Amino acid sequence: METSATAGASKPKRTFWQKPEGKVGAGIMAALGVAMAWGFVKALPMLIAIAENTLYLAFLIGMLVLLYCMVFVWDRPRTLLFYMLQMVSRWLTSNFVEMDPVAILKAFVGQMEKRREVIQDRLARIVGVRRMVEAKVAKSEKERQDALRLAKAAQATHDEDGLNAHAEIAARRARDITEYQSMLAQMQSIEKLLQRVMRRADYHIQTARDEANQLADKHTITGAVASATAAAQGIFGDSDLAEVRDMAADRIREDYEARLGELQTLIDLTDFDHAVDLNQMAFRQEGLTQLLEAEKKVTAAELSDGGPARGTAPALSPAAAAVLGGGTGAAAAEPAGNRWRDRLRKQ
Repeated sequence: METSATAGASKPKRTFWQKPEGKVGAGIMAALGVAMAWGFVKALPMLIAIAENTLYLAFLIGMLVLLYCMVFVWDRPRTLLFYMLQMVSRWLTSNFVEMDPVAILKAFVGQMEKRREVIQDRLARIVGVRRMVEAKVAKSEKERQDALRLAKAAQATHDEDGLNAHAEIAARRARDITEYQSMLAQMQSIEKLLQRVMRRADYHIQTARDEANQLADKHTITGAVASATAAAQGIFGDSDLAEVRDMAADRIREDYEARLGELQTLIDLTDFDHAVDLNQMAFRQEGLTQLLEAEKKVTAAELSDGGPARGTAPALSPAAAAVLGGGTGAAAAEPAGNRWRDRLRKQ
């Protein structure tokens, strides 16, 4: 008994997942997970679209709230927006005025004329209503007179019913005449007022038209003066053509100075060659002078050695003779000169 009880107590208890039905349940859970994943992948574009639309809606709501606060809640942004609107409106208006101010003046006159036409139309309608009221007054007066005449006839015939009926009609027409006359007085006062308005409107329209014509003439003169001024500025003032002209003038000056520099360099080189020639001539003259001195020394040595008699001119070499300007006797004196030149070389 104890052994069987101990064996039953030591046997481990299996969980649901370890049992056969647990394995089936795990397969079912795996299948459900795959199905959920597949459904999530299929529904993912729709979820992304919903998220994007939600963010877009939140952005639009935020912009609307910000705009509402800037316009209706916050004072400083509203003031800044109003000033910005004024600046933009003035800028646009100034551009329109700058483009064609005469057209604006004529448009203003035309607008005044259109409004005058409206007033004239209303005045014509009031005149028509006044004439209609006058016609009704005349008709009511005629009916009253007829009623009074019939009432007298009924009174003469002792017709009480006819007398009362015609008397009532006469009273009613008298009251209508009174009302119509009151209305007629009002209509006449309104007509006079509109006529005054028309006269003042005509005065202002004519004044505006004359001023527009004068300003149009001034604008034409201003355009002509502006054209003349622009032409004068093109001559005396700075302009693109003047700038190009200055560039061309600078280029000509630079070319002129460069050519003069080249010419001066050429002149300097020519003077250097002339100086070289002069130096060469000076060297030649100095060499000939030294040769003349050597000839003199030779002649003196010949005289001291018993050469030609006294009073006889010593023989000169051809080079010395050329230096002294003489050319005669060069051939006779050459052998002696050569001989003494050789002796000097030996010494």
